[in-house]
Amino acid sequence: MYTCVPRQIRDDMKWMGEQGTNYVCVAVLEQDFFAGYENLALIIKEAERSGMQVIAVPSRWAGLTAGAPKVPSLFTILNPQTWIVNKNGSTFIMPRTCGAISSVHHPDTLKFFFDTLTEMYQQHPSLAGFIIDEPKGFIFDQSPAAIAAIGKNATTSAYYLGAQNFYSKVCAFAKEHWPNKLTILFQEANKLQEEIAAGAGVSHLDYYGCDGRPWTMEDDIKMRNNDENQESGKGKILLSGRGEMFIKEARNINNRKAFLLAENHNLKANMIESMDRNYADVLKLGADMFTYYYYPRNVDNAEEAMEIIRRHLSRFTRASQ
Repeated sequence: MYTCVPRQIRDDMKWMGEQGTNYVCVAVLEQDFFAGYENLALIIKEAERSGMQVIAVPSRWAGLTAGAPKVPSLFTILNPQTWIVNKNGSTFIMPRTCGAISSVHHPDTLKFFFDTLTEMYQQHPSLAGFIIDEPKGFIFDQSPAAIAAIGKNATTSAYYLGAQNFYSKVCAFAKEHWPNKLTILFQEANKLQEEIAAGAGVSHLDYYGCDGRPWTMEDDIKMRNNDENQESGKGKILLSGRGEMFIKEARNINNRKAFLLAENHNLKANMIESMDRNYADVLKLGADMFTYYYYPRNVDNAEEAMEIIRRHLSRFTRASQ
């Protein structure tokens, strides 16, 4: 983290470009704007040298987005008035990811997103857009701001719609100020249908979709486990109708395109065969934007896994030319 060797960045970009990659998606923490400017600028420069553009992935902003790494949001830590509150009056905590989360109903949270997006595009004007990665916020909230906005003990639908409205405002702000920049949102493939519908209903999106494992439900069932840090075995998949469902949801709205992220992190050695066997079928789903992780965390036999992905991507992009 925070060590960027220029020649290694150039090698990475060369690898991606040779497989037909168009965009490099980079996790961006809010502190990167004062502690990591040069790193992001270097990646953008080298991506553009290889014929690609960079899309920012706002990571852990206010605890309301995913992305790397798993850290608390500086904004949230410094603004306890924005924290989501449980029914018993305690602070809602995600102990294994980001700690406290700021409420989508608090005006300071929305202003933080507006201000930080503005700073991001001022510092890096050639960014192609941003991705809202696994939006959080679709949860029960008894904070004063939530009660004022939707009432005490509101329905689940009201919380979902409140989050939908928040992310719609973020994207509307982006389109008003940077109309040519991409706005992308994706959810986890195994979310409940009502939350998926709320996410799909976010407005001002160029792309909508999901992330999940690149295999079938039959494969995934064999990987069931009790490890809460392991995504495999929990129905978060792109085949067996899940990816197709999100592609259909995306294209239900005029001029909106479909996005898929084939998650290849946290792979045990015995999972790599399933990825290889199914990867071509995932590509054939026909998402308008297909993304993958480049040498992600926690992979047994990382070189083997990336060689499999390289082989499938290069075949697919050559066939598409």
